[in-house]
Amino acid sequence: MVPDPDKRQVSFPKLKYPLFRDVLPKSPQQWITAKQIQDGAEGLWRIHDDIYDLTDFINSHPGGSQWLEFTKGTDITEAFETHHINSGVAEALLPKYFIKKASKPRNSPFTFKEDGFYKTLKMKVANELKTLPKGIRKKSDNVTDLLLICFLISSPLSCLLWTKSLIYGAAFTLIVGVLLSALTISAHNYFHRADSWRMYLYNISGLSYAEWRVSHAISHHLHTNTANDIELSMLEPFLQYLPRPDKPIIAQMGAFFYPVIFLFTSLGCMVKEISCGVLSIEGKKLSWENVIPFVIPVWMWWISGLYLPWTIIVWLATIMTSSLIFMISGLTAGHHAHTNFFEGDVPREEFIDWGIHQLDTVVERVDFAGDHFKVLTRFGDHGLHHLFPTLDHAELKYLYPTVLKHCEKFETQLRMTTFYNALISHSKQLIRKRPINFREKKQKI
Repeated sequence: MVPDPDKRQVSFPKLKYPLFRDVLPKSPQQWITAKQIQDGAEGLWRIHDDIYDLTDFINSHPGGSQWLEFTKGTDITEAFETHHINSGVAEALLPKYFIKKASKPRNSPFTFKEDGFYKTLKMKVANELKTLPKGIRKKSDNVTDLLLICFLISSPLSCLLWTKSLIYGAAFTLIVGVLLSALTISAHNYFHRADSWRMYLYNISGLSYAEWRVSHAISHHLHTNTANDIELSMLEPFLQYLPRPDKPIIAQMGAFFYPVIFLFTSLGCMVKEISCGVLSIEGKKLSWENVIPFVIPVWMWWISGLYLPWTIIVWLATIMTSSLIFMISGLTAGHHAHTNFFEGDVPREEFIDWGIHQLDTVVERVDFAGDHFKVLTRFGDHGLHHLFPTLDHAELKYLYPTVLKHCEKFETQLRMTTFYNALISHSKQLIRKRPINFREKKQKI
C-alpha cells in the first residue's frame, strides 16, 4: 500500500495521518521514520515550537542514550514533558542547545499549558514524591529479582516433570508460563526509566525492550489510542480496535477469537524483530540482545537433560502461556474499554490537555489498584502509570489522593472498573463501530 501524504486523521482532521501506519511490517523503525518526515524537527529534536540540537547531550542524558538516539529528527514534546517530573531541571538545560524556531506547526493535538491539568498536577506530584518513604523502589527490585530466581529454577524443573508425568509436566509448564508473564510485566517497569540491567529481563519472553521503548513507551504512552499509537496498528488486521462504520464482521468476531492471537503474540514479535534485523528494514540491526530469549531453552536443556526437541516444545509452550496472560493483562489495563476515546471518536477539544486525554483513554481496574504485587506484575495503577511513566510502580499508590483531588478541581475523573468488566468491555470495543462524541459528554458534565 502506497501511503497518502495528504491523508488526515479522523478525530483530529487538521493533523496528518501517520505516513506508514498501514504499511507492513508496521515496525517501530517505520513509525520513527514517519515522524521524522512529518514532525518538522528538521533532522534534530523538536520540543514545542523550538528546534534543539541535543547531539552533544546524548551520552550525558541521565536516562540513557537510547531515548535521544531513537527520537532524533522527531517532535519529543510529549516525552520531554512527561518524563521530567521535577519541573525546571530539564528546562534549564535547553537554552544551551537551542537552534531556531520551528517553521511548521506541531503535528500533535496535545497541549501542556502552565495552568492546565497536567502541568499543575505534575508540580503537585513532584512535591508529593519528596515525602515518600526512602528506598521505596527497592520493593519492585526485590519482587523482580525473586521472580527471576523462581523462573530460572522452575523452567528446567518443568522439563524434568515431563519425564515423570505428562499431567504434572503440563500443569507445571502452565505455572512457569504464568511466572514468566509476571516477570515480563515487572521488567516493563524498567524500560520506561533510566537504563538498568533489569530492563533486559523483558527479552526473556521473546519480546524486545528496545522495540517496546519505541512502540510502547514513546508511541503508545505518549499518543494513546490516537492514530499515532503504533500498538493499535500492529495488531491490525487481526484485531481492529478503532471504531469504524465499515468495520467488517470478521473484525468484530475478534471479540471471541482474540485469545488465539494473544497466544502467538510474543512469538510473532520475536520472529518479526529478527526478520527486520536480518533484512535491515529501516536500518534495524540485530544485536546481542536478540540472543537473550534463546538462552532459556539452552538453560532448560542443560539442567534437565530432557531431549532437546522436547525441551524446545516446553519452552515454546511456556512462552505462549506467558504471551496470553501478558496480552490479556495489558489490554484490560484500561485503554481498550468501549467507553474510552479512540481514533475515530470525536475528542472533547480540537487541541486537548495531554493529561485529560490520558483520562479519556483509561479505565482503572479497582481490584488491582494499590496492591504492589498486582500493580507490578499485572499492569496495575495503569492510569497513574500513564500520567507519570518514569515513576516506579511502588511509588504510584501514594499519588492517588493528589490525583483524585486534582481531577475534582478540573471537573474530570479517573474512572474505575473491575478486571471482569474490563475483559467484557475489551470485547465490546472490538465490536464497536459507532464513534463516541466526547465533546457532548464534556458539555453534560
